[in-house]
Amino acid sequence: MIKRMVLMLLALAVIIGGLFGWKYYQGMLKMQQMAAREQPATAVTTTVAEGKTWQPTLKAVGGLRAVDTVAVSPAIAGRVMQIRFQSGQRVSAGKLLVALNTATEQAEVDRLQAQRDLAESRLQRRRRLLRQDQTSQEAVDEAAAEVESLKAQLRRERSLIEKKRIRAPFDGVLGIRQVDQGQYVSPGDRLVTLQNLDPLYVDFDLPQERLAQVSEGTTVTLAVDSHPDRSFEGTISAIDPQVAQETRNFAVRATVPNDHGLLRPGMFAQTAVRLPERRDVVTLPKTAITSNPYGDSIFVVEEPEGKGALTVTKRFVTTGDRRGDQVAVTEGLAAGETVVTSGQLKLSEGARIEANNEVQPANDPDPRPVNK
Repeated sequence: MIKRMVLMLLALAVIIGGLFGWKYYQGMLKMQQMAAREQPATAVTTTVAEGKTWQPTLKAVGGLRAVDTVAVSPAIAGRVMQIRFQSGQRVSAGKLLVALNTATEQAEVDRLQAQRDLAESRLQRRRRLLRQDQTSQEAVDEAAAEVESLKAQLRRERSLIEKKRIRAPFDGVLGIRQVDQGQYVSPGDRLVTLQNLDPLYVDFDLPQERLAQVSEGTTVTLAVDSHPDRSFEGTISAIDPQVAQETRNFAVRATVPNDHGLLRPGMFAQTAVRLPERRDVVTLPKTAITSNPYGDSIFVVEEPEGKGALTVTKRFVTTGDRRGDQVAVTEGLAAGETVVTSGQLKLSEGARIEANNEVQPANDPDPRPVNK
């Protein structure tokens, strides 16, 4: 009885072991088949590395200001009798803007003119009497001094009248009127602003290590938010000889033509100073560069022999300047090589790829916002 049970247990163990062995064998075959099966190609986008000549630039944020700007105000107090301008009007130098009440000064002019005429008549009589030896030279001199004194007083009153006729000191564009008819104004009260808008200055700072790279006459390009689709060009007209101790920067001023009137004082501007030297570089879209603690890398497409599939190889590169969506590669890549621009996260060394370039990543060296 015991012997039969032992035989039955042995037979059962053999059957179960055979079943497990068969399953293991099937699993190994399946794994071998999967390993032998070719992995599907990964869809990516690619581009050909371009060789370009870049002119280095120094970028900074600047502010626009008028070459001439003034707050028009009276030199003496008075009541406004006439306003001879409109807000935003373009005026020429000498244009009468505001006339103050001059009734008191005009009355004084009339009185002084009458006294001057009388003094001149008295002077003529005394000169005739002097020729007839009927008066002294001293009396003639006193009469002449009186005439000159009255003329000086007349010039003073006329000068006061002219000061109450407030004129534009230079050609420019007026701001918004800040004075009303009949208003009493005091010296220094702002009546309106006047600015010369052509040309304009743009002021910006550069770090001290760039001092030897810029000079007067160097070209500067500007971009402003109000006109994102345009760039403006000027030249450096002044460089501050002093470096600021707080920031170790030095101030630069460029002059920008504004005959089109698109620029305004007070605007912020993205400035780029064009340096004279030029450099040959190989450029890629910035999406082609993968950064990690070991350095920047790219996937270069290996061209197959015959009709084989495209594959990639990983390559570490050295990058340089960036312009918009483009990056300069200074080492590790030659112009004309094909590089993966998107889909790198799915790739490994030697992976098969399928290039689909219907939609490409941005690759503009000077991208501008799109107005919607």
